[in-house]
Amino acid sequence: MKLTSSTIIVFLVSLISARIEPRNTNPSTSAKIDRGTFENPSKWVRPKFRYWIPDASVDPAVVASDVRTAKDAGMGGLELLGYYLYGGPPSNGAGRGSAAPVDWAKCGFGTEAWRKIFEAFVQAIDDNDMILDFAIGPNQGAGVPAPENSDGLAWDVAAYNVSIPLGGSFDDLLPGWGTGELVAAVTGLVVDSVNVTRDDELAPDPGSLPGDYSLNRTQMTLSASSLADVTDRVSSGGRLTVDFAGRNTSGIGYTIFAIYQFRSDYRAQDGPLDLGGPQSVPMTPRQNGSWAVDHFSARGAKTTSDYWEQYLLAKSTLDVLNRVGTYAWEDSVEIEANVYWTPDFLAYFRDHHGYSLSRWLPVLFHRNGHYLNSNPDQWWITDEPDGGNSHIADYRATLADRYQAYLTTLNEWTAEYLGMEFSAQISYNLPMDMLENIPYADAPECESLDFSDLIDGYRQYAGPANLAERRIVSSECGAVRGEGFVQTIPELLWHAKRSWAGAINQFVFHGFPYSGDYGNTTWPVFSTFNYQYSDMHGAHRPDFFQYREAMDFVARNNWVAQAGTPKIDVAFWQKTTVYPGHIQLRTYEPTDLEEMGYTYEYLSPDNFDLPSAVVTNRVLAPDAQSFKAMVVRANDSLTIQGVERLVAWAHRGLPIILAGGIPELYVGTHNAMEMRKSQRSLRDAASLPNVHVTDSYFVASTLQSISVLPRTRIKAASPSNAKWYTNWRNDGENDYIYIYNDAIDFPQGQGGSEATIEFQSTGMPYEYDAWTGAQTPIACEASSNTTTLALRLAGNQSTIIAFHGAEHVSNHNRKSGHHGTRRHGTGHDRLQTCNPSNESYNADIAASITLRNWTLIAEHWDPPKDLYNITGGAHKHDTTHHLPHLVSWQDIDGLQNVSGRGYYSASFDWAPSPSFSKEANSAILDFGWVYDTLQASLNGHRLPPLDVTNPKINVKHWLVEGPNTLEAVVGTPLGNAMIPIWYQLYTSGEGPASDDASTVPPPVGQYGLQTDVTVTWFE
Repeated sequence: MKLTSSTIIVFLVSLISARIEPRNTNPSTSAKIDRGTFENPSKWVRPKFRYWIPDASVDPAVVASDVRTAKDAGMGGLELLGYYLYGGPPSNGAGRGSAAPVDWAKCGFGTEAWRKIFEAFVQAIDDNDMILDFAIGPNQGAGVPAPENSDGLAWDVAAYNVSIPLGGSFDDLLPGWGTGELVAAVTGLVVDSVNVTRDDELAPDPGSLPGDYSLNRTQMTLSASSLADVTDRVSSGGRLTVDFAGRNTSGIGYTIFAIYQFRSDYRAQDGPLDLGGPQSVPMTPRQNGSWAVDHFSARGAKTTSDYWEQYLLAKSTLDVLNRVGTYAWEDSVEIEANVYWTPDFLAYFRDHHGYSLSRWLPVLFHRNGHYLNSNPDQWWITDEPDGGNSHIADYRATLADRYQAYLTTLNEWTAEYLGMEFSAQISYNLPMDMLENIPYADAPECESLDFSDLIDGYRQYAGPANLAERRIVSSECGAVRGEGFVQTIPELLWHAKRSWAGAINQFVFHGFPYSGDYGNTTWPVFSTFNYQYSDMHGAHRPDFFQYREAMDFVARNNWVAQAGTPKIDVAFWQKTTVYPGHIQLRTYEPTDLEEMGYTYEYLSPDNFDLPSAVVTNRVLAPDAQSFKAMVVRANDSLTIQGVERLVAWAHRGLPIILAGGIPELYVGTHNAMEMRKSQRSLRDAASLPNVHVTDSYFVASTLQSISVLPRTRIKAASPSNAKWYTNWRNDGENDYIYIYNDAIDFPQGQGGSEATIEFQSTGMPYEYDAWTGAQTPIACEASSNTTTLALRLAGNQSTIIAFHGAEHVSNHNRKSGHHGTRRHGTGHDRLQTCNPSNESYNADIAASITLRNWTLIAEHWDPPKDLYNITGGAHKHDTTHHLPHLVSWQDIDGLQNVSGRGYYSASFDWAPSPSFSKEANSAILDFGWVYDTLQASLNGHRLPPLDVTNPKINVKHWLVEGPNTLEAVVGTPLGNAMIPIWYQLYTSGEGPASDDASTVPPPVGQYGLQTDVTVTWFE
């Protein structure tokens, strides 16, 4: 049903809200944020859940209860998102589900019901002393309700063509006339046609633009000199008369193109009459779903902000938002389009590039949109040396400029009107330079799913954000296809650990669903994406009662990762014109930098105008990353402005490596004289003593040869193929180094390794334990410039080493009573390496006990008899099992399709020798590895949190001579219990058994304690 402003009289202001005096919003690293302490981080640095609610029919009391549940689990806040079947039926893009059990005319996004739920959510956040983010629209936040003829809605263009033989003529209506407003009519001579087959879709075409992938297609080549804009010859009725007689006859034939612009009518949320269920006829645009707004104009952003001001934000709500609101947020842009567009694009393009795009429009219709006809079977290129790619690059540059106008408008609105900041998943999925656009959001966000947990990918995203001095670089973390309801805590933390290694420092975990009953929805809970993606975190999971320790671990790592500013060794030049929606490959393929301990990030030359992008004392961005060198590769794409800045930095002494040779490819169209001047200036700069041209793309050895050393130099590692990553932060007084042993290639519980690392810091070293909050001083010597530590980490284990400045050490000593044990040396000849993680284990082993004869009480969480009773919860009952030794629940009779909690107990006798001293010696309890969650008690004493990757703890203070009792409680995901009923599951009537679903049952989980538990004491 179409509702336009001309037919709707009642689309009036229903809510008058006054602008409030906003708090001082500051997205930079200089912001004064109460981070709390490392031991007890504040809500501002704690992780968040994405809180999915199905629609505005939800119960406000349940919403308030969900907020409290998240708080108890250790979350600092929630991000509110109205799911709305991910937009609606599958016919609407990626929508999931064909019917809603409630009337979306009453409960759609932006309705009065939505306003009330939003206010209830905001109040619940305030009542629980938490913080919030909210999606600025339904589904992915891409739009709001609006009249369908609003100029601020998303636009698209389409091209039609007709072939004319050589020497022929055309006197007829343009093809496609009536599709929309005519943008241009263009004629051109086709000189070649070829079928292109590409075996490797991840490989670029020869000569393609940076970031473009290959596709199979028929490729039609147009003579560039023949292209003509004939728009002014089209009559008002759409008729064109053109005669090709007497023109060039060497070719295949002529083609007439007609290009039209029109509103795309892409739905952010389908209207009530577009889906099944008890729907009513919408009487106003507010009741008719949401339309995607124009993401390439300030007008599109204002369409969103105007709606919120007019209908959803009362003065009282703004007052509370000003206290508890962090980010107005938008997901990655996945609006379907043939070619992304905005109505004034041609005028912006001419201003931007100095020539008309009109006659080059035919070459835009591949790889410049999303779905629809954006990847057609037929491509049009030109006979220019680059096939017309320079014009596509110029189009993409202007598109980025318009996207920046959209982002800037939303940034300004959130700060000035809401007293908040703006966060968005920037540019991936879109045909533009992602790195260029990242600084235009207050808190840019990426995601573990589309970045494939690739540390190199995170470095691409974090580089521009850190150069822009953004305090937060966020991630939508934890989604994995095919792992609905089976994700474990170690796996979730694995996603986070790789993110910290790539300089990501905040998480919105995916996700936390509304826990109440909802129509046509079965136990265990309302679920998203047809049960495909991990995970549905919440109290319906048996292990959720043990989340707090893991979330405290995340919060403490965030506390460190948000401290001060990042310090990165090397900057890589990277200019792309398109960024894929799913990143699978490293940009810098060699691993020599990581092997030696270097850290690196990527910058686009379009980031070089940022205020921090200056060179002082041979260092790039001294107030931000403090890069020690820059790398430009021979196959990198250049820009004239970027080369100008690079050459200036070279003359200021910045070490620059031109790896593989001097690059020559420039992206976009350029004045020939200016380009020759730019090329000459780069060649001249190559002769400077601080500029190094190499034959190899490997750069670590060159960096070492010119004495550019990593801040964390890995001097030795065992085994030699161990993968260690570091991330360094400095707050002006203290250095904090996150260290991670990545065991991606090993099964859980394996992949432990050792490394000796030389740190370029001489402050007092401490080991920070993110599981307990403890800060333990490390006694060792240092050289005049560095400190060397020997570390041993289990597979996928991380730790934090901090070097405290003198003032911090003094304050810490006064608070803790510690008077310092560190001895300062004067050179490497007096250097002593230290082992902070294992210093208490270095004595001889006196004895070791392996615990046997366990009793397991398994608390089953089975599906209820009535699967549609969500709030009744699982059917619970206990079984008792006697285990000679520990094995997976899959190997215990009666526990094969069981999820729940396991209560383990075992007894052992401890008989230390008379020489054992609890003050001087250690007794180590070792659980081997943990499948999901674990809490333990010894002789009735609750043990501190255990690292799930290395669950060892010194228990000497709780051991008693003679009989001892160890108790352990584990939780599991729900996956195993759901396997037998998998195809009976439904959310809003849609589930794994639905015709349009592609969800297979989850993998079987190996629950429970499975490795020998030992107690070993040292003397």
